[in-house]
Amino acid sequence: MPIEDARRRSRWMMRILEWDDPRARYPNLWHEGMPRVILAFDTIASRLRLSDWIAVYSPASQKHPERSGRFVGIARVTGLRQSAHDSSLAWVDLEAEHRFETPFDAGEEPRRVFLCCDPGWSDREVGLFQKVFDAAVGAGWRPDTEEQEKAAQQESRIGEGNGNAAIAEHEAPPTPIPAPLRSVRAEPRGRLFGGADYSGDMRDPKDATWLAVVELMETNRLRIVRLEATGRAGLQSRLRNADAQLQRVEAVGLDFPFGLPLAFAESLLGGPFPEEGWWALARRFEKMSRPEYLIALQEFRDANGEIKRLTDEAAKAFSPLHRVHPDLGPMTYHGIRLIAEERSRYAVRPFESTRGRLLLEVYPGGALRRLQAERVTEAEERHSAILSLLRRAERYPVDMDEQFRRRCLEKRDALDAVLAARCAAQAVLGGETARGPEDLAPGEGERVRREGWIYGLTE
Repeated sequence: MPIEDARRRSRWMMRILEWDDPRARYPNLWHEGMPRVILAFDTIASRLRLSDWIAVYSPASQKHPERSGRFVGIARVTGLRQSAHDSSLAWVDLEAEHRFETPFDAGEEPRRVFLCCDPGWSDREVGLFQKVFDAAVGAGWRPDTEEQEKAAQQESRIGEGNGNAAIAEHEAPPTPIPAPLRSVRAEPRGRLFGGADYSGDMRDPKDATWLAVVELMETNRLRIVRLEATGRAGLQSRLRNADAQLQRVEAVGLDFPFGLPLAFAESLLGGPFPEEGWWALARRFEKMSRPEYLIALQEFRDANGEIKRLTDEAAKAFSPLHRVHPDLGPMTYHGIRLIAEERSRYAVRPFESTRGRLLLEVYPGGALRRLQAERVTEAEERHSAILSLLRRAERYPVDMDEQFRRRCLEKRDALDAVLAARCAAQAVLGGETARGPEDLAPGEGERVRREGWIYGLTE
C-alpha cells in the first residue's frame, strides 16, 4: 500500500437521527444542529479512526423538517470508547468541521446507514460525498491542503470505473497484502501475540521493519506462526486492515518510544502538559514534519542534554532523544504518528485503560539482557546463541520451524520482532497490562501516564 493511502483520513457517510426523533433507537446527542456523541455498533466503530471525516445525513423526519432528507455538515471523529454496559456498542465523539446554515439537499441519499467513500468504492457514493464536500467548501469551509488535494484526486476518478462495485454495510474492500511467511503446521489455535521491529529509515526499506506473531501453546511455550518483512508502511497497513490471524492477536509489542521525556514534550506543546494527556502530544506530532521534529529535538538536546523518561531509567534503555546506534529520533517521530493514526482500532497502554487489542511499547534489547545473553563476536553465532536462550527460557520459551530459524539467523531485525512479540505475551499473560500507571510506578503514576511505559521486561 502506498504511504499516502496508509496515512489518509478515511471518508464516511452516516445517517444519524437525533435522540428526540420518534424513530431514534439510540441516544445520539446533537448540539447546534450537528451530532456530537453517537452510539454505534462496534462493527461500525471499530472501522473508524480518529480524525476520519463523516458527512452527516439526516433522514426523513417529521420532528425536524428543516433538515429532513438533507446533509447537515461534515464532522471529524475525535473520540472512540466501548460502552461500559454492552461490548457490542461503542460511543463515538464527533467535532463539527462544517455545519451548513441551510441543510444541503444533494438530490439523493446514502443507500445505507454507514458507507465508506474512499477511492475504490462505488462511484455513486464517492460522487455523493464529493457533492457534500464541494458544497461545504463553496459555503466557506477551508479544509487543510492535503484534504483539498485528495478531494481533487477523488473527483478526477469519478466516472473512470463502471460504478458497479459492491457495497456492504459492515465490510470494506480488502487491501491486497502479499502472503506472509507462515508455519507449515496447522493454523494456530491458542492465544496470539504480535511484535514488530520498527525502522525510522527515511527510505522505509521493506526488510528493515519486521512483524512476528507467536502462539501460546498448552505447555506455556510460545511458537512462532508468522514472521515477515513489511516496511513501515506495510506494518501500518497490516495493523489497519488486519487479516483473520492478526484480528486474533491480543497485543502487539512495538520497539520504539510511545512518549517523550516530560520536559521535551512540554517544550513541543508550548506549555504545561494538558489534562487531555498523551493524545494532545500525538496531535502535535500530526502537525509536524520530520525535519521540524528533529530540529526541535536537537535544539532541546543542546540546551538540556539527553534526558530520559522514568521508564527509560528503570529499563536501562536509551532516551527517545538518542540519535546514534540506535537513532531513536526518526523512530519516535514515525512511531507516535503511527499509533496515533491507528489508536481507534487498539487500546494504547498505559495512556488508555479501555479493553480491546493492545499496542505496547517494548524493548527487545532490554529483554535480551534479562535472558543474560552471552557476548559472541560473529553475527550468526550471536543470533544462534540468542535463539538458544529463547528456546531454553524459564518462562515462555520460544519454539520455531526451520524456515523461521533461518530468517532469524540471517536478519537481526527479524529476531528482534520475535523478542518484541514475546515481550507482548509476557506483559499480557503476567498481568502487567492490567495494571494502571500508579501500580506500575508507585508515586510516579502521573509521570508514567504522560511519558509511557516499557512492557514485558520481567523474567
